[in-house]
Amino acid sequence: MKSELSEGNNKNILSLISLCMSLVIFLLIVNWLFKITPFQKLAGMPLLIAPFVGVVGFVLSLISFKQAHNKLSMMSLICNVIMFVLPFLYWIVGTLIFGP
Repeated sequence: MKSELSEGNNKNILSLISLCMSLVIFLLIVNWLFKITPFQKLAGMPLLIAPFVGVVGFVLSLISFKQAHNKLSMMSLICNVIMFVLPFLYWIVGTLIFGP
């Protein structure tokens, strides 16, 4: 029989993993845009990977949110939706501003 404390931690692990996934991709995108570090070998790959990571993170955070309605799971849901939408906004706005 599991204790309630260990079950609560297991529910938070999924939302923490999905939040970390979106945070890492966000940091890679910010590094690519502003060239914060000299590590630029990935070029625009973080921007292409972000929608896929956003969907995977969204599914993980949705599972976590259905298990336990807490602030961490809600925050991971919001961050993953932003990670999914961010590249599309960048591509659309970039095309409108610098387009033909």
